[in-house]
Amino acid sequence: MDSSASRSRRRGPVILVVALVVIAALVVGGLLWRQRADNGEEEAQALADALPEGDFSSEADTAEHDRILGPLIEATGAAPEVELADAGTAEDGLRTATLDWTWTLPDDAGTWEYTTEATLHRGEDGWSADLTPEVFAPDLGDRENLDLKTVDPTLGTVTDRDGKELYGPGEVKVLGLDKTQLEDADPEASARELAGLLGIDEDRFAQSVADYGPDAFVPALTIRVSDEGDYPLDDAADVAGFRAVEKTQPLATERDYAPGVLGALREASAEDVEESDGEIESGDLVASGGIVAAEREALLGTAGAKVIAVDPDAGTERSLHEVAAVDGTEVRTTLDDHLQRLATSAIADEDSASAVVALRPSTGEVLASALGPTDQSYPVGLVGQYAPGSTFKAVTALALLRAGVTPDTTLQCPETATVEGRSFKNADSMSPDLFGSMPLRDAIAHSCNTAMLLEYDTVDQQQLADAATTLGIGQDAPTGLEAFMGSVDPEDEGVEHAAAMMGQGRVLASPLAMAVVLASVQNGATVQPKILADSDSAAPEVDSPLTEDETAQMQELLRGVVTDGSLRDFADLPGDPVIGKTGTAEWTNEDGELKLHSWVIVAQGDLVIAAFVEDGSYGSTTAGPIAREVLEGA
Repeated sequence: MDSSASRSRRRGPVILVVALVVIAALVVGGLLWRQRADNGEEEAQALADALPEGDFSSEADTAEHDRILGPLIEATGAAPEVELADAGTAEDGLRTATLDWTWTLPDDAGTWEYTTEATLHRGEDGWSADLTPEVFAPDLGDRENLDLKTVDPTLGTVTDRDGKELYGPGEVKVLGLDKTQLEDADPEASARELAGLLGIDEDRFAQSVADYGPDAFVPALTIRVSDEGDYPLDDAADVAGFRAVEKTQPLATERDYAPGVLGALREASAEDVEESDGEIESGDLVASGGIVAAEREALLGTAGAKVIAVDPDAGTERSLHEVAAVDGTEVRTTLDDHLQRLATSAIADEDSASAVVALRPSTGEVLASALGPTDQSYPVGLVGQYAPGSTFKAVTALALLRAGVTPDTTLQCPETATVEGRSFKNADSMSPDLFGSMPLRDAIAHSCNTAMLLEYDTVDQQQLADAATTLGIGQDAPTGLEAFMGSVDPEDEGVEHAAAMMGQGRVLASPLAMAVVLASVQNGATVQPKILADSDSAAPEVDSPLTEDETAQMQELLRGVVTDGSLRDFADLPGDPVIGKTGTAEWTNEDGELKLHSWVIVAQGDLVIAAFVEDGSYGSTTAGPIAREVLEGA
């Protein structure tokens, strides 16, 4: 027999056996692949992927997702994250998948995390999940849905140095238009009518009403409940859409207490929201000025959040997860309530913009900042920018001492003096007997303008500016206050420099700034004012700090103003010696009339008082009695 034929016959059965084995392996492999591909794992993952946004093929499942999760997604502004923690094991056509949920809550309230289980069934069309409420959140009832509530913190307070509350939660009424109650009334007409009754800008309020949505309540004015009688609320009630909403809101415990110091919080307007670039939402409290603006976060605290399960049919809700609110804290100021009231009373009869500032030289603490009773649009004691007049001669005196002039150096004090063609004169109240030669001490005591400006060649503008810096002019405003701390341009020359020597020209200061000048003299070192009791108040670094000799000479010169000069009315005050300076600065009003700013700065012991009247007479005549009343009552 041919050997090749024999080998062929032997390979036949082998090939058959191998083929059968291969076929069997393919069959078994195919069955195993089909089993793995159809075991529900992919469907479990698909379920986890679909749950955040509700991307289901079934409209019913999508509707159920939106019913249960929709309110919470809207409140948080984002869908949850859902991860398949465990696909489970397929047995008898069932599989239980474990899902990990993570919600990111708004306003830095953290996350809410939990785990649910979903059962998948294998049917003729493959695997599908039972989307019961418990799949979306643990123990969720059949008719319940998820939602979010804000947990409001308790508002903090602003107190004086002894803990007396000056600013905190108070009962108010928000007066405005409810656009849902307008019916057929013209919104603009109602807005203008209500604005007219409440005394607010009609155009502005009408625009606010137009800007808000059709279902909005548009606030017009917030008033204290205790002040209801001051407003025509009965007439306002007849305006279509008028509504008054009672609420608790932070406000000063007394109207007009330390204006400009405390500041205020008010509900954001539509304009605030629009201009905030998403930072402010409707209902937020917006701070304006002063301590409240600086310490807004501490006062308001941090809102908490509560995830709730709501049953709209039963009208019930229950908490599923809560992040506690952080209450506002007490912000303690350096204000002295007694001095604040005393200062306010002292200028109660002024009919011009006016201010009293009280300062503690040893610490820089602002003890009082009072405004006159006029409708001042801003706190002139803090942010006013005025020529300080002869009170600035304290700065000029320091510059002269540093230039080698002594209290006994003879200066010339003519009735008038001319610098580069511009004529200057002394105050009309200055006795002609004083004109002529006099030592520096007398020139300061009697406030001789010409004696100061004629020394403009002895002290240049840079030296004058350096002396001002030593006494606290031009430093940064204290934390918690909007304040102007004065300015002296070191580049001024000629007539402007000469005028600056007597506190006129382009020299500007606020009453707070001039209080700091005298406080620095009394303290013997540059004073940095402070209004927040807990803030650090290290003395600002200056290139030329006050020396002991300079301090002693400055105090001697300013004591002479009391013993021999324009502040003689203060000489009889009991207690520590009083030092100080009067000031009068000319200005022209809008009618072209020449007017006078009236200034006085005085110090006794550890207290400095600055008194200012915008439209007054000489410093000793108008501001002097105000300062004395405060000093006597302190």
